[in-house]
Amino acid sequence: MALVYRYDMYDRGPWLLLAVTGGGGAVGMSLVGALEASAIPLLPSLGGAGPALVGAVCEEAAKLLVVGAVAVSARRVFNDPMDGLIYGSVAGLGMAVEESVAVLAANPSGSWLPPGELVRLSGHLVMGGIGGFGLGLIPGGRSHWASTLACCWSAAVLLHFGWDWISLQPHAVGSVSLESVLAAALMVSGLLLYGALVAAASARSRHQFAPSSRASLWGWPFRRP
Repeated sequence: MALVYRYDMYDRGPWLLLAVTGGGGAVGMSLVGALEASAIPLLPSLGGAGPALVGAVCEEAAKLLVVGAVAVSARRVFNDPMDGLIYGSVAGLGMAVEESVAVLAANPSGSWLPPGELVRLSGHLVMGGIGGFGLGLIPGGRSHWASTLACCWSAAVLLHFGWDWISLQPHAVGSVSLESVLAAALMVSGLLLYGALVAAASARSRHQFAPSSRASLWGWPFRRP
């Protein structure tokens, strides 16, 4: 999360608002859980795709609502595309933490944080950032914000659906299946799209707030010559 926060190099938001956003994501996930439990039985004909579709739509919609609430309530802070991505990522991380706690409480594991939970945390973070990116275009009055928002949010839903659907399929232990290859392809696609949006948002933010800055997004943990 610290690395994601550093993406916002030219007009960083306050930590308190980020914490509230993460908390909002956690609350949103707890509320969405009850909604999903009611909606999934309504789609019996879809089989395993039903839970995947319900989870993807409900959870990505909840992330978008959290980011939208931040955009409306903190207009002076939420003012560029990078904010849509950052606060979307934080909302996704908050949702992932709540879900991980619930899963681990219901199914205790011998390890403190099973590897699968790391995938959950990073996956929700990435999908939340992708879905929230378009909201950051609204403050600047850009005419294409609606289409960008629709495309980005749809991409997040599609990635989420694909991952959940694959996760619900039976897996043979110790073998490399088609599902495993598809899961890896989804992860790489999501990370590439997220990275592209980070680069685009950073360029817009630099142009808007610090056109003469020599701070660079490239380098570790980011170069500030």
